[in-house]
Amino acid sequence: MDFIISTVLAILLLYFISSTNAYKVMYKKIKEEKEIIDEEVLKLEALIQRYEKQVKIGTNSLKNNQENLQVARDDLQALRLENITLKNKINDLQKRNEELFAQVNAII
Repeated sequence: MDFIISTVLAILLLYFISSTNAYKVMYKKIKEEKEIIDEEVLKLEALIQRYEKQVKIGTNSLKNNQENLQVARDDLQALRLENITLKNKINDLQKRNEELFAQVNAII
């Protein structure tokens, strides 16, 4: 009877030791995979930060370009109005010039 109990205890002890080693190996593998995943997460977070900075820079560039375009549009509109005004003045001066020539011809 003692032999059977000793054998059962020995088998249980061997099972416990082997399962402990298996758990240790699994724990090490899981720990290694966790470290790899943590490194990947850090790399991805760095990429996200880099892309966020690029997006901010791009957004600021677009905003500046939009402001520059608005200034250019305003300047163009002002120049168009000035051009129309100058054309009207030229037409008025040409009419006045024709009137003066007509007066001079009438006097001669």
